[in-house]
Amino acid sequence: MRPDWDFEYLPVPTAAPDDDGSPCDVVVAFRETVDVDEVRRTLGPHLDDARVALLLDRAPLHWVRVRSPTPMRRDRVLRALERYSPRYVASSTRPSTAVGRPALWSSAAYAGASTWKARAPRAPSHDPDTEGRWFLREGIALDRSLCGTGAGTRFAVIDEDLACAEHLDLDAVTFIDGAHAPGSNFHGTLMVGWAVETKSSADNPARSFQGVAPDASTRMYCVRKAGTDVTSVPLALVRAVDEGADVVLATTFVEGSSSPMLDDALEFATRLGRRGRGTPVVMAAGRHASSPEGSMHASWTLSFSDPAADPRVMCVGPSGRDGAWLLWRDRRGRFRPFANRGPSVRCLAPGDDIAYPFEAKERMFHAESSGAAAIAAGVLLLVLSSNPRLSRAELDALVVSTCEPALQRSSRTPIADAFDLMPITHDRDGHDPKQGYGRIHATRACIAARDPIAATLVNIGEDGAAVAWMHARRRDSNIRGLYTPRLARWIARALLTHTPSDLTLRAIVRHTRLVARARGRQAAHGEGALLHQIAIAVRELGSIATKPRPTSAIRSELRSIEAWAASASLSAELPAIDERMRLALASLWQCSDDGAPKLATVVGVAHGEA
Repeated sequence: MRPDWDFEYLPVPTAAPDDDGSPCDVVVAFRETVDVDEVRRTLGPHLDDARVALLLDRAPLHWVRVRSPTPMRRDRVLRALERYSPRYVASSTRPSTAVGRPALWSSAAYAGASTWKARAPRAPSHDPDTEGRWFLREGIALDRSLCGTGAGTRFAVIDEDLACAEHLDLDAVTFIDGAHAPGSNFHGTLMVGWAVETKSSADNPARSFQGVAPDASTRMYCVRKAGTDVTSVPLALVRAVDEGADVVLATTFVEGSSSPMLDDALEFATRLGRRGRGTPVVMAAGRHASSPEGSMHASWTLSFSDPAADPRVMCVGPSGRDGAWLLWRDRRGRFRPFANRGPSVRCLAPGDDIAYPFEAKERMFHAESSGAAAIAAGVLLLVLSSNPRLSRAELDALVVSTCEPALQRSSRTPIADAFDLMPITHDRDGHDPKQGYGRIHATRACIAARDPIAATLVNIGEDGAAVAWMHARRRDSNIRGLYTPRLARWIARALLTHTPSDLTLRAIVRHTRLVARARGRQAAHGEGALLHQIAIAVRELGSIATKPRPTSAIRSELRSIEAWAASASLSAELPAIDERMRLALASLWQCSDDGAPKLATVVGVAHGEA
């Protein structure tokens, strides 16, 4: 009998054959800066026609590309350059799940914005209440008055197509390693439109569109077409993080392009991004189908060796307007999946018909997995704007803990194949391979990021109370005086108990459970895929920090609150204080129904002010 958590877990093979031994085209990763002319001379006895070029020289990452029509295996290149103690030699064009020797991260400088100017906040505006804007209201539950507009954040988009870029208010466009924008496809610019905004133009003043985080400052990084190399995406990622990106969205085709360079780039983002707090990287779950050997059913599987399955990536799938995993109607009128599934899917965001951002007259457009990832990235910008000191680990935990459970069964019928909707349930922690931990919820995440009382109320399911509390703090000076925003943000971080290692290990366990179910599943995900994930998990386990370190100002405020509590507990008025607190807590549970005015009274009673 098939367990509830099982499904056809066999991905489409995407990895190209290994090129080891063919004409040499490799990346050599060194521990420190090297002279490329010396490298060329050292390789001379083996490759007298080698072209050696510096790809990246940003400590602790030093990559040199070596190309020659003469065949030479990678282990021979490694031995030839052993005097430099290279960390690894990897193909420039073929994927690999290998994890190279660690870089010298401890002595590396943090990445932070120096020339990338963030936008100042504008007055919060209401989002148009149109049919195509459902993705803001129903899709991500965005309350603009509580979530803001993403001011102060920096957003990087890595893509290969930049048509209509003139309709974006971009801070900069960077072309990576000789890439160029063909201008025939607007995939990358669509991502910016939904995640941030588009602007009006002289020929069409009405053409403007407000996305999820319209005040985020955006840069685009144009990479080579998919399948031509495995270096340009890692280069773009390091460049974006080093220039100060708060969130990086990679929506170019990345399936089957894992490499030691991508591992380095993701580690760079995790360890050095945002001045050491870590830069979140968002990718789409993708959409590939195959029928496994011996089966009549499609697998719709995200390979565990793909970049989107990396534990340092937030992998996003698309949801439909009905709140379930997105399904599409085929020519026979039957519904089929629109995305892949797997243990690494983190959450869902709207991917169904949403407003097209480049026309004044609203029309619907399929966002699919890429658009869903862009919308989720916009939510991350809002959360980081709410609490800029959140680490990547804290942000991951916050998003997971505030997700809205997705519907297990779509309202769309008839389904082409019942096997497409497997698994039919979720695990105890709320995760299932189709929908991750559920639909991303902007309002919950934003208020939980900047206020501990709101966070606690959200965690126990009292969303109405949390919203009422936030409005009351904004309106009532007595409530604002209970604690400073600085302390509120710090405590909200301290309340987060999940870590990336926790999420990583959950995905590994789910993966091993699935591959043990049927012969051939492990091999189908590529050699070393599981080892790759285990190596990263071990690395993360060695660097866990359970709580944020308080600053002197926060320690002072905490001591002040502690002293007040101590004096109150020793006061003769303690019974009265205790009763007021009891009444306040008893009334607090009514705030979902009674709203903010009741909550303001509650806080006043608790402090003896009413």
